[in-house]
Amino acid sequence: MIFALLGLFLLSSPFIYVKGTLVSLEKKVRHYLITEKNIDEKLIVRIDGVFGKLPVFGAGVVFADEPDVRYYYTERNGKIIPLQPSFKHRGYKYKHK
Repeated sequence: MIFALLGLFLLSSPFIYVKGTLVSLEKKVRHYLITEKNIDEKLIVRIDGVFGKLPVFGAGVVFADEPDVRYYYTERNGKIIPLQPSFKHRGYKYKHK
């Protein structure tokens, strides 16, 4: 029984780590947008943690005034770094770049 519980813990720990890291990054990105970028919290529709290739952990943000664009952020050395937003047609004026 102890080995089964230990095995279950070892199998689930990577998933718990990833989920915890994504939730933490989502909170940090929200804080960054509100405090450093002075974006009204009501303008932020959604922040979704993303587990990918490079960067391994990121956050996609959707704003109310631009619902068809996702802005991506990651954390490096304790700082939130904006990444390239989702692609729109040539000449599109991004509002939150």
